[in-house]
Amino acid sequence: MGDKLIDFAPDHVLYFLTVNPTIMSAASRDYSTPGVEIIDHLDADKIHADLVQRSLQDERLYPLLPLLGVDPSQIPATTSSKGTNVGQAQAEPQAPEYGSFKLPDSLVKEFSLEDWEVQQVVDGKSFKNWVALVDYKPAYILIVRSMRGIQAVIRWAGLINKKVRVAGYRHTWSPLYSTPDDIIITFIPPILREELPYDDPPADWHSELQGITLLDTLNGNAPKEGHAFARIMAGTTNNQFRLWCHEHGQLALPFNTVVLAVTFGGTNATICHGAGLSTSTLSDLVLEIEYVDARGQLQKVFDPEELKAASGCFGLLGVVTSITLQLEPMTISEMRPTQVPLVLAIPPPRGFPIPQIVLQQMSEANITSEDVEKARLEWIRRCEEDHFHEWFWFPYQKNAWVNTWRRRSRTPEDSSLPQFPKFGLENYNDAQVHSAFAASIAGWKWLPPALQTYSFGLASLASLPNIRDGQPSMTSYISEGLHFRGGSQNFPFWGMEWELPISHVDGKRDYEAIQRAWWDGISAIYSRPECPVRAALEMRLTGGSSVLLAPQRSNQSTASIEIFTHLTTPPEEWRGIRQLVVDRWTSYTDREGKRQNARPHWAKHWFDLNVDGKPIETYIKEDAYLDAFKEFRETFSKITERRGSTVEESRTRFDNELMGRLVFD
Repeated sequence: MGDKLIDFAPDHVLYFLTVNPTIMSAASRDYSTPGVEIIDHLDADKIHADLVQRSLQDERLYPLLPLLGVDPSQIPATTSSKGTNVGQAQAEPQAPEYGSFKLPDSLVKEFSLEDWEVQQVVDGKSFKNWVALVDYKPAYILIVRSMRGIQAVIRWAGLINKKVRVAGYRHTWSPLYSTPDDIIITFIPPILREELPYDDPPADWHSELQGITLLDTLNGNAPKEGHAFARIMAGTTNNQFRLWCHEHGQLALPFNTVVLAVTFGGTNATICHGAGLSTSTLSDLVLEIEYVDARGQLQKVFDPEELKAASGCFGLLGVVTSITLQLEPMTISEMRPTQVPLVLAIPPPRGFPIPQIVLQQMSEANITSEDVEKARLEWIRRCEEDHFHEWFWFPYQKNAWVNTWRRRSRTPEDSSLPQFPKFGLENYNDAQVHSAFAASIAGWKWLPPALQTYSFGLASLASLPNIRDGQPSMTSYISEGLHFRGGSQNFPFWGMEWELPISHVDGKRDYEAIQRAWWDGISAIYSRPECPVRAALEMRLTGGSSVLLAPQRSNQSTASIEIFTHLTTPPEEWRGIRQLVVDRWTSYTDREGKRQNARPHWAKHWFDLNVDGKPIETYIKEDAYLDAFKEFRETFSKITERRGSTVEESRTRFDNELMGRLVFD
């Protein structure tokens, strides 16, 4: 498929500038108000040519010109770097103001906390999540760095009748936080979660709630040969774990989330996942969970049936302090990410009405039906044989990004494999520049929606590796391969993801269902001329789950499919496209005509939509999780009662309005 990659060449650009003079007038339009442009005809070449003309006239867009195929000799000299933000020094983030935290006299003697264990943020700012979909002022924001500190705060919250919720890097779109007048606690310095790019706590920042400890046994059991039990503190970040894996070189997880600036407590609470049809959710990997309950007592859950609720319970049981996982022997990822024409990445199902703009692109690249069928078989082979499965498409781009790879056993020769970015990325510095430029584009309100979308896609693809036939693989420890795009959290975007069940018929996976979901997303995006999806369509494939509230529960296979856009997108347009794709993704049935149980990713942007004409909360309660919520309530009650507490006590101290309505009310 490599010879079918669609590139732009300078003569192609000049041709369209010459024969389409009406395009040139677009440069004089006023696009100062976001969303005013309506595209009468979705023609990628017209968008491309318009962007070439604008880029030649606007210094802020000069970095796009090489990506647009403009000959270097035709690129004007840069007189300043104003507007691009590429390579510019960023202002030092302003550190929040801390104040001492004082316990009431009734608790001082019992806990006698030192100043470092609990600090209070007193700068008066509101609490915002990653993309400001959540914005309020809690009664207290506390930085907690010790086990005793957690226990003391929970006991104190009981005395003043406040709820306690935990927030890390706030990488959750949905309202899973606390409410005004309650308490937010965090295990990381606030400055690290409020400014981009995110970072890990400094080495001298002491906290009992970060770190990894290997255990010889766990509740009387030894790990399997070559494996290990690892107790990971809840405030440990993915990046800290990645560095630990590389330093030790012997152990790793088989899958993980891509982003690095998240904590293990956060990804566990919201039942996050990685990619790969042989994988489940991170909560499925939990062997033991430790938490502080509503009475301030340290508790453990390790019974497999109880873990089905406790390992993914949104902080409703209490404040999680650690999770224990079984690590596998380190394996090696043999990565060959590549860029191919959209129609060849995941071919459309037979008979699907392909959008006209894609047909145009196919014609330009001379892609035949035989090419499409060959690509379909190659795609299925990747699904069947590879360990990791991920696809990206940036709207209006002719090519998609395919990132599926195999893993192999570690050999003695692999002992000195480098860390990211030194494996495989020969042009890492260029990739970083393109990535930074894409992040700048995401915030531009002055560029017309279609051109912003197209520019972002160009810069993003330029930042991603594209390994052609005959080139060596990107070889790395699996802990590096899982996270090599881990900086994606460093520019904010809105995202909505759904987990779609994929049936197995006569022992074979229904690949056509996956194709349909992907192409329904593409078709929906191209049906809206206002460009409501300005970032990407993404899909990962996973297996099922045994965790009670996991969206993947009971699935044989799952398509995790997501749309996301820049914050410059008008909210009503973003809601409109989300509703459109949800209408399609929730309409699927199996071969017997039974409706599939599509469910949203809990942490993403789903909570304001409808399904079948009814509010999504009603759909969640009455359809998607009716039986699961009942099982969860029963197990949750057993967990609390066996530990001398009650459901009511837990809800009083740790309830969240959204989950309380859905699960308990």
